[in-house]
Amino acid sequence: MKQSQKEIIAGIVLSILLMSLLTFVHSRSVVQDMGEKFVLYAYFSKADGLMNGADVRLAGLKVGTVTHQSLNGRYAVRVRMSFDKPVELSADSSVAIETDGLLGSKHIEIVPGGDEELLASGDDISYTQDALILSELMDKVMVYMREKKNKPEPVCAPCEGQTENGEE
Repeated sequence: MKQSQKEIIAGIVLSILLMSLLTFVHSRSVVQDMGEKFVLYAYFSKADGLMNGADVRLAGLKVGTVTHQSLNGRYAVRVRMSFDKPVELSADSSVAIETDGLLGSKHIEIVPGGDEELLASGDDISYTQDALILSELMDKVMVYMREKKNKPEPVCAPCEGQTENGEE
């Protein structure tokens, strides 16, 4: 009987700790959302590997964070990027999903444009480049190599009578 009481008390304590942890995490996310000063959106056909919380970088430095991703009605991924401070970006700026190193995590890199008109908070960045998916790239290389291997070498008419070192 005493063993089951200990288990019940341990379960209650663990439940209270879990609830307090969840409350803390939720309160931090609400505070971060309320503190946003500048938000931009971008649409991608493929956003593989991009996670909420990923860095948004300009010239390699973190200037913002990916805060939300959703599928729009046109089968594109709408990515919300939040910035603590307003970022002066021209209207023709572009964004690309890039990878840290060969197999690292994904982030968004902003490439500034040259237009005089600036993006305002809530605007969409029109020019985007989707995530590069390593497995798709490797598949394309493998198909290319198979095609090249199965293709016969073209015969050079003037070279037919020559030996390997070019002599007749």
